[in-house]
Amino acid sequence: ALAREPPQSIVFTELRTSPLLEGELIVSGTLEYAAPGKLSRIVMQPYEERTDIDGDEVRITRADRPERRFSLRRVPELRGLLTSFSAILGGNHAALEQEFELSLATTEAGWQLTLIPRSKRARTSIDSIRMRGADDAPACIAIGGRGGESTALLLGAAAGPNAAAQRTKQCGVLP
Repeated sequence: ALAREPPQSIVFTELRTSPLLEGELIVSGTLEYAAPGKLSRIVMQPYEERTDIDGDEVRITRADRPERRFSLRRVPELRGLLTSFSAILGGNHAALEQEFELSLATTEAGWQLTLIPRSKRARTSIDSIRMRGADDAPACIAIGGRGGESTALLLGAAAGPNAAAQRTKQCGVLP
C-alpha cells in the first residue's frame, strides 16, 4: 500500500538529536523519489543543501562548501535507508526482508512498521527504523541510532515553532 510510482516528492521536517549537538537540530525541505535507487533530500531551512543518491553514489552540494561525493559502501546507515525507502516505495517486500527484520503493528488509529537491520555493520549505527502512519500515508520515519542519537522525519510537515509537539503526535516516543 506504500508503493509509489516515481516521480514523487514530499515536504519534510527533520529533528535530529545527538550528544554532539548542544540542542536539537531542525531542518526542513523536500524529499524526492525519482526512480528506484534515486532519492534526493533538498534542505531549504535553516541552510540550503542538496543530497542526491543514485545507486551507490552520493553527491552533497551546498553553496558555501565544496561538493562532496562518496560511495554508499562506506556508509552502511545511508545504504540501509536507501534500501528501505526504495523497497517500500517500489513495493519490493523481498528486498526489504533481505536487509531488515520486519514487524508490523496496527491499530484503528494507524500502523507502525519497524525495521531492524540484519547486517552487523549497519547495526553499529542504526538500532531501528520505525515508520508510522495511517492508511497508505506515512507520517513519520524515526531512526534510532547508537549513543543517544536519533532522527525523526515528519513527512508532509513544514518546520514550525511546534516541531517537537508534531514529532510526539506523528512519531510517538523516539526509539
